[in-house]
Amino acid sequence: MLEQAGTMFDDMEAMIRHIKKKVYMERMEVFRAKNADTLREITAFVENAQEKQAAAAQVASLLGDVVENRFAKRGKINGRNQMNINLYMIYFIFPSILMTKSECAEMIADAVRDEWRGRFKDSAQIDYTTYEDLCGSFQEKIFGMF
Repeated sequence: MLEQAGTMFDDMEAMIRHIKKKVYMERMEVFRAKNADTLREITAFVENAQEKQAAAAQVASLLGDVVENRFAKRGKINGRNQMNINLYMIYFIFPSILMTKSECAEMIADAVRDEWRGRFKDSAQIDYTTYEDLCGSFQEKIFGMF
């Protein structure tokens, strides 16, 4: 299951660098197009499971394994990388899961959030929000000055 889940973290550093509203919207569109199959596979796996909560927890665990395998050195992820991963999760992974409009999207996001809080150092406060809320949180220019 989810053999290509690791590709969701390709270009992570570039994706979170210099994020402004327009750039974020463009990058999210690219991210969703590139990872559409993986997102469909995740949601279908949970939707078709008898025990949806257990399936969502399995997806969350798998994503945690992907991150550990890709970013851990000597079994640990350094603080800076963990911060970047958390930011990437908040800006791209969580909103893209919620944007699938799956009946299980929120359940999956909850499971991933809980996995992150329990598994990764410096992630106890991580939470998720929607794409629309994130876009609305970017400050707009005031009189063209900022």
